[in-house]
Amino acid sequence: MLKNVAIVKKMISYMNLKFSVRILCQVSMLIALAFVFERLLPIINTPTLRITLAFIPMMCCGMLFGPVWAGAASGIADILGWPLMGLTPIPLILLSRIISGFLYGVILHRENLKLWPHAILYTGMTQVFCGMGLTTLGLSQLLGTPFIPLLLSRLPANGIIILLHFAVFPVLVKLRYALRKTGLSLV
Repeated sequence: MLKNVAIVKKMISYMNLKFSVRILCQVSMLIALAFVFERLLPIINTPTLRITLAFIPMMCCGMLFGPVWAGAASGIADILGWPLMGLTPIPLILLSRIISGFLYGVILHRENLKLWPHAILYTGMTQVFCGMGLTTLGLSQLLGTPFIPLLLSRLPANGIIILLHFAVFPVLVKLRYALRKTGLSLV
């Protein structure tokens, strides 16, 4: 048992992962916010299409706490929605959420964050690879529909989501810098 604890501590220190009760509580609040935006307050909600603002808390988690926390938070927020909303677990969509959160942290958790290069990079990677790729593939397998027609039907919604990402990103970056400058940073 002690050997397992030592291994976990070594892995945490190797990943440069900060762990405290304060960070755990803050990440938990962001998970709860993502759950509310995703499941209770969607902008558009159909079986194959959902437009929400759940990416905002996950972006904040990635910016503030890094890729491991953001990936875990995205996965947990998705898992919580399954039983509470009576949904079928879809492993590819879960994987898509975890990768998306991880990418938020990899791209956005840095000191010298530049607005447009990083906005284009993270939006392209998360929305093209995860949103249009893995999520559509998971829905295609669940519904038994061909991938390409489903992808084409989801393109307009993904365009709207990409525009939402571009609109929100500069605001969050400025908020992050303002919080750090005033000393009110969450971390």
